Amino acid sequence: ERVREQARLQVQARTSGQPVYEILPREPGFGFARLPEPSRGDIFFGLEGDPFIGLGGCEYLFGYLFTDDQGKETYRADWALTRVEERAAFETFIDFVMERLVRYSDLHIYHFAPYEPSAVRRLMGRHATREEEVDRLLRAKVFVDLYPISRRAIRASVESYSIKNLEQFCGFERSVDLDDANRHLAIVQSGLESGDVGAMPEETLTAVAGYKRDDCASALTLRDWLEGLRATLIEG
Repeated sequence: ERVREQARLQVQARTSGQPVYEILPREPGFGFARLPEPSRGDIFFGLEGDPFIGLGGCEYLFGYLFTDDQGKETYRADWALTRVEERAAFETFIDFVMERLVRYSDLHIYHFAPYEPSAVRRLMGRHATREEEVDRLLRAKVFVDLYPISRRAIRASVESYSIKNLEQFCGFERSVDLDDANRHLAIVQSGLESGDVGAMPEETLTAVAGYKRDDCASALTLRDWLEGLRATLIEG
């Protein structure tokens, strides 16, 4: 039934030329029920990594979007092109979250798909640092994966439920063209794998940082869109 209904929506979109979605029947503990109440302290987090660097890969860019104390949307991109920089970027992010939790005890870290919390666990083990802090975040379920929430909240006329495919429904437009982003990502990965990190042009670093900002902003837009759908259901 699930596959049939998914196919029906895809055929409907191809016939009409317009993307369509449906809200799925509510299930206790799934979908909208897994979406926390928004907090001013919420963080939208994304990592870029390369699994072919050294032993266990490398997380070379930490990107996170948040609202500062003046209410301004702020993006931070921390590059980590060496193991030393990777540890420093990891510690900086965890310390930022812990300090922010003091002011916003109800904050959550939103991401899309399970890569980010898995990478955080790996980084904690690889560098033997911030173990207590990461354990606290994981036990308190501070990380919120928007992928399973989306899959159990809506059915959409897409072939895969990637965040990029869902952007057409929540109205998000990227600032960095995806073809350009992929080209620059390949340059970064080639430089990291060859050990020639100093040869990366500034244009490439700017484009990749912008691409990751788009990912974080897309997660924010998706969260807000889902929250709007939930509010409509509650009112109805």
